[in-house]
Amino acid sequence: MIKVIKNVITLEDSFELYRGLINQSIWALNRISTKEKLGGSFPGVTFLEKGEIKYDHPYWIGYFNCLFDRINQKLKEQHNFILPRKIKRIALNAQNDNHYTEFHNDTKNSYSIVGFLTPQWAEEWGGELNIEGKIFKYLPGDFILFDSNKRHKSQKIKKIPYWRTSISYVIGYNAE
Repeated sequence: MIKVIKNVITLEDSFELYRGLINQSIWALNRISTKEKLGGSFPGVTFLEKGEIKYDHPYWIGYFNCLFDRINQKLKEQHNFILPRKIKRIALNAQNDNHYTEFHNDTKNSYSIVGFLTPQWAEEWGGELNIEGKIFKYLPGDFILFDSNKRHKSQKIKKIPYWRTSISYVIGYNAE
């Protein structure tokens, strides 16, 4: 299952969010997409992992919890589908042409959501989301929902004037 959730974040909100995020000192420079390789590290921060707080920043944890509710609202409107409120992971990534991700899967028995947070993006900059060979354009404010066991990565990013920022959620299948 793969669902594109359009216009979760408005253009105006995405500029404010992007500005707020890149001005924070929350970023670690060594996030990677797979444990098998050491190369390809990129800036990121994990707020929640396996349902437990890893980086305690009440404002951003609150913001991204509320954003999950907005994602669910749009998901219901656009696809008549609702996710359980069992958030296992919330993490941010920032990439430019020096960073990449490897194909990886997140976990079993859950859904993954990747959201595109950079407010301006040109198609020729690359950075699309590749889910098992199916390519999804990086469109600001859109989110992609898919089964977490599907292999995915970001496509190569060309020289860009902004950070390619994204958020990823992992959601458990049921609310138990």
